[in-house]
Amino acid sequence: MSKKFIFMTLFLALALAVSASPATAKAPLDVYIISDKDIGGIGDFVATGPAVDAGLVCPSGTEVDPEVIVRNTAGGRFTILKILKSFTCEDGSGTFDVRMTVKLFPDGTTTANWKVVAGTGNYTALRGHGTLVGTPPPNTTGEIIDEYFGKMK
Repeated sequence: MSKKFIFMTLFLALALAVSASPATAKAPLDVYIISDKDIGGIGDFVATGPAVDAGLVCPSGTEVDPEVIVRNTAGGRFTILKILKSFTCEDGSGTFDVRMTVKLFPDGTTTANWKVVAGTGNYTALRGHGTLVGTPPPNTTGEIIDEYFGKMK
């Protein structure tokens, strides 16, 4: 047998072994988080969905913005904010941090993309991302209700 034939046979056997092995990565699960707070203050959050049901993230706790950076404005149409949010689980299971880029509109509404960037306790390996919509409740000043839609694993 030639060296080329042996090499090709080993290569094909390896390729078949890799393709036949089951996938070990779990699919991300949907999560919905709602938070009500004063801008820059401490608020409460409630999380629901398959990611909560599977124990990937806690169902409730507090949320705070340890970092808010104003990046720029878009000709008065909106302001770009870079925000780090820290979620502390009520059950003591840990914390997770979310970094987001926010568009703040003159009427007080917001939209954003978010990503989990750190965690403690049960959430050191937590990963996730999604979108956010923020709406100020009627007849209030400085308060916002944030709704997070996304996936976690």
